[in-house]
Amino acid sequence: MKNATGKEEQRGAVFSPHPGKPGLMGVVDLSVGRDGLTARAQMEHPDPWQVTEYVDVIARARELGCRAPVGVALLPGNFATAAGADELRYNAAAPQVRSAWRSVGLIDTGPRQDSRGAGSAVPAQVPLVVFFGRGVADDSRRVLSALTMVAWAITSIPGPGSAREFRFDVIVERPSGDGYACIRYDGDAREIIDLRRGIERVRADI
Repeated sequence: MKNATGKEEQRGAVFSPHPGKPGLMGVVDLSVGRDGLTARAQMEHPDPWQVTEYVDVIARARELGCRAPVGVALLPGNFATAAGADELRYNAAAPQVRSAWRSVGLIDTGPRQDSRGAGSAVPAQVPLVVFFGRGVADDSRRVLSALTMVAWAITSIPGPGSAREFRFDVIVERPSGDGYACIRYDGDAREIIDLRRGIERVRADI
């Protein structure tokens, strides 16, 4: 169908990232022409994440004297800022995420395998950080599997924390090894799966 300007339109597109869950379905006004989606659709459904540049992961691991991640991995929440390897801290959900990953054949290749590191810092005070290296970030099925297991692990942990208010960072190696991007998400842990769209945009340099 064409609008007044002669551009092709496709209106009333229904989407539901969570089929079967009431209250999570929406309708987007998609006016698709040469310029893509309309500003209205973008304004009504802004991305729930922020993308910033991240430190060189390989160089940082070398500086800290720890194993450099490859493929899919958990990174300490303070990986970019820790003064040394002894100060590295993982989020408290790290053990559950590793276990969930193993159940679907994913192995954490992160710097270390304990959840606390050394010292007395409380792990829950740092964000949960997942790393996707080249190869894995291009594999949509593995990315979806990893994010699904992260969401499951977080929402299944008993405790006073709310899964509706969760800090989660995804570190993505850019194409051709051209640096790293950090996708920061603050929100409902059950929505983490939607971050695959952010990963796809980083890999496409959008």
